[in-house]
Amino acid sequence: MSVIVPGILTITVFLLASGLMFGTFLTASATQGESLKDLTVTNTSRVGNSLNITSAAVDTAGSGDLTVAVNNTGSQSTAVFSRMDVILEYTDTSDNAVVTYLEYSSAALGNNQWTVRSDGISPDTFNPKMWDSDEVMTIDILVAPAVKAGTAALVAVATPWGGSVTPKRLSIPKQDRKHGWRQGQRATPIVILKISL
Repeated sequence: MSVIVPGILTITVFLLASGLMFGTFLTASATQGESLKDLTVTNTSRVGNSLNITSAAVDTAGSGDLTVAVNNTGSQSTAVFSRMDVILEYTDTSDNAVVTYLEYSSAALGNNQWTVRSDGISPDTFNPKMWDSDEVMTIDILVAPAVKAGTAALVAVATPWGGSVTPKRLSIPKQDRKHGWRQGQRATPIVILKISL
């Protein structure tokens, strides 16, 4: 009898410890499974969102007026433009390097702001006033200080879903000595990551 009681206690402690460890293992596995589901949903949303800058231009050389056209090549729509990020890196007229986060404006543009043109989403047939898949959004940008002529600039655009474009390089046209600034010159891609004006 003296051996049976300690044996029963040892087996009981072993069973309780095993049950506790197994319960902890099941809880941790369930939590990890839920985390993986959430991660999959997030990654699927991000994969479904892709952008491509199709053109970019400085409206008037030596000014802060820019126009950028961005194609939504993903499957996610964007309805709230104020949640998008637009960043511009350029050289100003005083030869200073400037990196500016641009605020969204739904009204008239102020310095260091961007907006969607009134005719800025094309074709806007599926969800009016929303930027859907295979639609091009044209945005106007106003920066101060002005962009220096004859330099390059980088523009980056990102959506609230995490989709973004690789920053595109813009070449700012130089002054034409005979006719002053070349105005209205439009972008043509010269390399995958660059856009030249």
